[in-house]
Amino acid sequence: MAVLLAALTGCSSGGPGTFTRIGDTLVSTLATTDAGAQAPTVSRARLNEIPYATISVATDESAPAYLVPLADNGGYLDYRDTAGNSVRVFGGALAGIVAVGFDLEGVRHDARDPIAHATPLALWPSEVWREYQFSQRDLGPYSIVLKCVMQPQGREPIEIVEIPYDLVRVVETCRNVRRAITNTYWIDAGTGFIWKSRQWAGPRLGHLTIEVIRPYSSS
Repeated sequence: MAVLLAALTGCSSGGPGTFTRIGDTLVSTLATTDAGAQAPTVSRARLNEIPYATISVATDESAPAYLVPLADNGGYLDYRDTAGNSVRVFGGALAGIVAVGFDLEGVRHDARDPIAHATPLALWPSEVWREYQFSQRDLGPYSIVLKCVMQPQGREPIEIVEIPYDLVRVVETCRNVRRAITNTYWIDAGTGFIWKSRQWAGPRLGHLTIEVIRPYSSS
């Protein structure tokens, strides 16, 4: 997947100007570097200059990139970089990604899925199903259906760009007869809000790590 850059221009479905241009200086500060180069240090004060919801996204090979949503489509938030790669999030769940040559077109979630629908940890179901829908440019569309079981691992302090959080780490194992994958979530047990996650994006893309810098609000 191409290295992601900060998506700092565009408009939302709510009308032009909802997400406005933030400025060349901030873009150059937040943009990730080329592979192998040292990533810039980004401070919380610098991130606070962004007046919108913000997440960071990283692959296992790349430094974090900082993105804002360009659109809210019925709760699906579309984050996009300057190269046209995009990440879609629904609740705390990765719901799609467009990258180079191999796209996660969408994810169908069980109505009880607490990753997509924030649910206090005490009310989480024992298992849910999830369908990952892919578009492979040389082979066409296909999907992978998995059964997912979540196991809380206890409280774990983490830090997201200078702010500490005391969260519960939940490890999720998703299986079918051909494969097994693992996702990890760091959640607020009382609300079910996911502040950090490492989620599978497909057999070619591997995992993305997503951190919430500033939560989104539709109001």
